[in-house]
Amino acid sequence: MCQEKKKAVLFVCTGNTCRSPIAVGLLKKMAGPDTYRILSAGTAAAEGFEPSRYAKEVMEEEGIDISDHRSRVLHADLLDEADRVLVMTESHRRQIADWFKSYASKTRLLREFDPVQEDPDYPNVPDPLGKGKDAYIKCKEMIKRSLERAIREL
Repeated sequence: MCQEKKKAVLFVCTGNTCRSPIAVGLLKKMAGPDTYRILSAGTAAAEGFEPSRYAKEVMEEEGIDISDHRSRVLHADLLDEADRVLVMTESHRRQIADWFKSYASKTRLLREFDPVQEDPDYPNVPDPLGKGKDAYIKCKEMIKRSLERAIREL
């Protein structure tokens, strides 16, 4: 009997040290570590960097350890591997559409799933880098709310 292949979800942000690692950690916890193959990358990432200090801290407060994450650059092989690509901002979606046209159809803004659409940042998850811990907490909460609904639709 053939086992069904797990769906692959790719999270994309800019540097791959804040938002995407947070999303990866939350999805693993919320859906279960073996539900999806979960990938992440950044449109302007440098290879091999750890998550930012506050990203690690806010995730530790959720009981999630993301310290093993290392940043990587977005490339076509990752996009090809993904069944669904969830990006943090409209600019990330545009970059994928411009750089990797054939993958635009499987790319969505993560916050399209967020039931709270009244805030001025919608539909983006703003980059918390350099803005202090409160910005990371707000970022984590946006991602968490979005994933609660996204899991049902993925």
